[in-house]
Amino acid sequence: MRKFFDYSWLKDVTIGTTGTIIGIILTFGITYYLDNKNQRSMADKTVMLTLHNLDSAIDNMESLINEMQQHDSIYARAMSLMPDSIGIMGSDSLQMIINNFGSYRIHITDNSTKQIFSSSFEVWQYLDDAKVVGRIGNCYSILSSCDKEYNRIADLKQKTFQSYIEGGMPDDYPTTEAAAEALLCRSDVRYILHMHNSSITLLSTLINIARQLNERNKEVLGIPQHELDEIGNLLDQQLSELITGQ
Repeated sequence: MRKFFDYSWLKDVTIGTTGTIIGIILTFGITYYLDNKNQRSMADKTVMLTLHNLDSAIDNMESLINEMQQHDSIYARAMSLMPDSIGIMGSDSLQMIINNFGSYRIHITDNSTKQIFSSSFEVWQYLDDAKVVGRIGNCYSILSSCDKEYNRIADLKQKTFQSYIEGGMPDDYPTTEAAAEALLCRSDVRYILHMHNSSITLLSTLINIARQLNERNKEVLGIPQHELDEIGNLLDQQLSELITGQ
């Protein structure tokens, strides 16, 4: 390359040019280092937010499963007393059964961090273990399946309750016992109670797998639980400030 730039005037500007070039190299080198450092920091934050989001989603689903188990125990008790001894349960428990069928609640997992994680090139670039990405994807897939199963049971209960009230509202019956007996003697209700019990087993199995996958990622990435809890506390604080306007 020297033969293309072998001019006498080049010797006079060599020192100045060399200094300029070194300055440019240092500037771009430092900028590149800082950019990489910032990208790495953003990637780490995205991963931690994702793991925290999965923790919260898994906790929420486990709470719903525990609630389903409590309801299932009451349903099983009521069916064992049908039809002659159901009054033993008392009006409060029977009213709760009616209310459980009459209430409608669906569950949706917050996938905001999933979208950020899946679209972040920096995260994919800096994660050394590709299995981490796979486990995160599997966690969200499992949670989506849990949502669908939970909502399927909720839809079945709602449709059955609508059919039930076509024959009269619960308050139209002379007693809560009579209203509950009219509900529980239906064949579609018996079917739902069977599906409800089976659904608990399925959901419990799935959510345990999701929990194990997420815990494995924390272990591989070396992220202690208290750091994720701190993120959760910070997010809760920001949400509280947003609601209260403080």
